[in-house]
Amino acid sequence: MRILVDLTHPMHVHFFRHAIARWQREGHALCLTSRNKDITCALLDEFGLEHIRIGRGARRGPLGLAVELIERAWGLSRVVRRFRPDVAVAEAGTFLVYGCLAGRVPVVVFSDTEHARLSNAITYPLARVVITPRAYRQDVGRKHVRYNGYQQLAYTHPAYFTPDPSALAAEGLRPGEPFLIVRLVNWEASHDVRDFGVRDLRQVIEALSPYGRIILSSEKPLPPDLEALALRGPRRNMLHLQAFARLFFGESATMAAECAMLGTPAIFLSTSRRGYIDELQARYEMVYSFNDPRTGQAEALDKARALLADPDTAARWQARRQQMLAELIDVTDFIARTVPAYARAQGERS
Repeated sequence: MRILVDLTHPMHVHFFRHAIARWQREGHALCLTSRNKDITCALLDEFGLEHIRIGRGARRGPLGLAVELIERAWGLSRVVRRFRPDVAVAEAGTFLVYGCLAGRVPVVVFSDTEHARLSNAITYPLARVVITPRAYRQDVGRKHVRYNGYQQLAYTHPAYFTPDPSALAAEGLRPGEPFLIVRLVNWEASHDVRDFGVRDLRQVIEALSPYGRIILSSEKPLPPDLEALALRGPRRNMLHLQAFARLFFGESATMAAECAMLGTPAIFLSTSRRGYIDELQARYEMVYSFNDPRTGQAEALDKARALLADPDTAARWQARRQQMLAELIDVTDFIARTVPAYARAQGERS
């Protein structure tokens, strides 16, 4: 079988890479296409995954995104003509559904971001199937398939990931040394318009520094006086750091959920919400989400200090993680089995 995988965000590399390895072992022919968004291409290179880079990079603003959609869809259509996939798959999938139109290739779309309303509206009608976690708040209709899990579990599940303490050395940390991760995003995605999270970064650093060293991960340039806090090591080390951190505090819903999967307390600060974050808070109490544009940062810092001051926090989170894992499926196995099931029959090839 011939499978095309479009990878447009760093998280998507993690989400699909274990399924990609399984498909390779099973003898399927694979073609990976990439987008120059944040560290997507660097991650693919670090993991030794060959990929075709399409487009000149992620563009800003609605007009820029429209131009990029046309540019990448055209580039993907050329790849489709050459590779002739039986099925194509992506997370979000907006570029891919248009790139596969002319070749009539069935597209499997995974998604967990309800508030990406515009991109979802122009993507879902063209997908063969839309697959979401059970916590997804919207009903996509007859082509909607839900699974009992979270996207982040595809690469944080203990069957696929073991935290490596040697990754700490690249950040100048010793095993057991307390540290926290603060994450900033650039708010340039089409679904991030008018959203924000951290209002006063220095206030966050000052409030959290007494509890351990701060590792600052940012998609946007940092002030010169804070550059010393920036992540130093390879990008692939981040999951290992998240597993050993005392706390995650930041604007990335993906990283907050990753920390929950790994048993690390997470504070998510954003004026927008996600169904999977809401469920992780309500059902497992492993993430705390703060969304009020006026009081969110102050409330988030209060909760962070309370968690860091409680000596039982780490043990409680590990117990909650075990409960969560016992209730959820192996998401990578689900991806690897499900995507080929939507391939077109041999006689349907153009």
